[in-house]
Amino acid sequence: MRAQLHRLGILRLALHMLCGVSLAFASFGVSSTADAQFDDEFDDEFEEEETPPPTTTTTASDDAFDGDDEFDDGFEEDLEDANSESGTGDVADEDEEEEDEDEDEDEDEELEARLFRAQNTWFGAAGGLHILDAGGGAVGTFRIQLATEFFFASDFINVGDDADHIGGALSLGWTVHENVELWASVQSYANSNSTGDPTLFQVLGDAQLGVKAFGRVLPFLTVGGDFTLQLLNTVGDIGVVFKSTSFGLRANMTLDLRGLDNPVPFVARFNFQYYFDNSNKLVGDVEDARYANLEDPAGPASCEGLEPGAPCEHRHLINTVERFGLNINRTDFFNIGIGLESPLRVGTDFHLSPLVEWRMAIPVNRQGFVCLITDDGGDECLDQAGVSAFPMDLTLGVRVLPPVDGLSILLAADIGLTGKSTFVRELSPNAPYNLYLALAYAYDPSPEVQAEPEVREVERRVEVQLPPPLQGRIRGEVVEQGAGTPVPNAVVRFPGRDLTALVADEAGVFTSYALDPGEVQLALSHDEYNDGACVATIPDERPEEGELIVQVRCELTALPRVGAVAGRVVGSDDGNGVAGATIALTGPATRNLTAGPDGSFSVADLPPGTYTARVEAENFLIKMDTFEVVARETANSTITIVARPRNALVRLRGRDIQIRRKINFATNSADILPSSDPLLTEIADVLIRNPQVTGVEIQGHTDDRGPSARNQTLSAERAESVRTWLIAHGVNASRLTARGFGSSNPLVPNITPSNRARNRRVQFVITAQAEAP
Repeated sequence: MRAQLHRLGILRLALHMLCGVSLAFASFGVSSTADAQFDDEFDDEFEEEETPPPTTTTTASDDAFDGDDEFDDGFEEDLEDANSESGTGDVADEDEEEEDEDEDEDEDEELEARLFRAQNTWFGAAGGLHILDAGGGAVGTFRIQLATEFFFASDFINVGDDADHIGGALSLGWTVHENVELWASVQSYANSNSTGDPTLFQVLGDAQLGVKAFGRVLPFLTVGGDFTLQLLNTVGDIGVVFKSTSFGLRANMTLDLRGLDNPVPFVARFNFQYYFDNSNKLVGDVEDARYANLEDPAGPASCEGLEPGAPCEHRHLINTVERFGLNINRTDFFNIGIGLESPLRVGTDFHLSPLVEWRMAIPVNRQGFVCLITDDGGDECLDQAGVSAFPMDLTLGVRVLPPVDGLSILLAADIGLTGKSTFVRELSPNAPYNLYLALAYAYDPSPEVQAEPEVREVERRVEVQLPPPLQGRIRGEVVEQGAGTPVPNAVVRFPGRDLTALVADEAGVFTSYALDPGEVQLALSHDEYNDGACVATIPDERPEEGELIVQVRCELTALPRVGAVAGRVVGSDDGNGVAGATIALTGPATRNLTAGPDGSFSVADLPPGTYTARVEAENFLIKMDTFEVVARETANSTITIVARPRNALVRLRGRDIQIRRKINFATNSADILPSSDPLLTEIADVLIRNPQVTGVEIQGHTDDRGPSARNQTLSAERAESVRTWLIAHGVNASRLTARGFGSSNPLVPNITPSNRARNRRVQFVITAQAEAP
């Protein structure tokens, strides 16, 4: 029932998140605009159209005018006077001013593109994952983000618990002015803990609203501040509880070294916030009701140290699981955050931004909560635990901006540093880790500005291009003779020509250099084929259009594709070779071998593939081993066999396979201990020697300690581990099944340690058996 409630809760949360995404996209649509780069495109097109390849050129030069110095000086002075009087002088100064304006425009365009790539944090403001940027995005742009977070842990809050967390956030950011940004977000999450009652806590629809003001004081430095309003939702339902509304004031600073004259792809962000946390008022009614039901609500232990007549503190009547599930805190926080990011351009319109963030929340007891100090083994108080209970996290992540304007993908992980194992009554526990996945889109609703066409006067030279000399290329295909299959990576050489050899591609295709007309000899080689040759002829005729290409097909004869095996059979006790051991190989081919005096064996001419070796020797247990045979290689294998024990530990009796020892596992685990390998080897030997036993059920049993569900799972896992071991050591999988019984079928009553030890066991029950040969 609890598992069903958990799945229903997660489904309900997912439906809420899906509805939010649909509404957001319906409201804003999907579009993107980009600034036109008319001047650059005009220059590129003009150069492509107007600049032919250089050949013979006809030009005319002006005659030089030579006069006496006196005439030249007088002419220059008169020209300067005329320019100054008419106001048309200093053309060079005008060009410099135009260049400065162009540089300013380029810087503005780069800054605008950089701001357009900004994306939302978890709550909607521009920045990393948790750390806000002091500035915002491009003016007028909207940013929408859908994000999810989750983690799964055991032994998190209580010993033996299974804790799950999944959450989501839909956020919207809007840069309304070059110095102002607005944002809003809606978060929903569900927390499940197997030791809680109830096991599932849901919060649907926590909302955050924020406004940020900022200014760029230097090209690489931005400072600002923001105000955040947190509207908390009714526990387990939908609806805002205004008395629990929380808010924060934050100072922000961003150092962006991309704004330097020599840009560096590095951004550092710093946040300092005081957060007024009123989340504890969500559970005030519940705690009042629990307090009223106490038998001794005003006992001396809970009121010790208070002034006479003062109300007794009772805001400690929710447990650790509830505080974490509902994110309840009894203090304000002074939050410190540092974020580092390296925005890298890894391709055309493709950016990759690794980021790392560090956050620490310092509790401030503004509400005057008096922690109840007890010695009952429960949570400590903040004064006792100190800094080890403060929430502190390290975040590692990467934001990917593919070649789609405005789109980004964020992958990140929080690592809990403190507050994840030391729990106090004032604070919600910190998660041990958290994984994040976010999809974001930035949209610029402003209309695209079309640049006015620019008319330019240009001078160009007319050049006559002579036709190139006639040459052709050989496009060949190298295939296997008889099969016709491609020969990849074949080496192609050109005998008698000073040319570098070529290598065919994965399809066996190659294209030669440009060659003069005539016969061309080709020599081909490959490690797995005999050397070969072929001939192609380039005709002395120019094609009507395109390049002259000659097709040719070259064949190579394959070398034999067989492999070999060489190995040795040794005993497990002394490592000496076992003479006379028989080895039966099965696979693409079948071979029967006998080991020599030193236990060695070998066989050649085996088709490639996977082989299974069944090794038998007198006074030894049967051993099954597998290995791969590769063409034109020798597989080496050392097979260790175990001596048959003097007193058999495994016997076939009626409908059971009786074992005289127990199979040992690691505590509270399905991992088989190495000490049980000899016993399992003997069990495998009995099954392999008795093929008439066609069905065996491997049964796992436990004692009555621990939860029944855990015992059931553990017994099934241990039975499956034994089945997996036997299959890996040569027993056919179709003969084995695994089943866990938990503590339901004890051999003896679970009243003493020795009885419980007997009840923890693995049994082998024969379920199908043919007549013995």
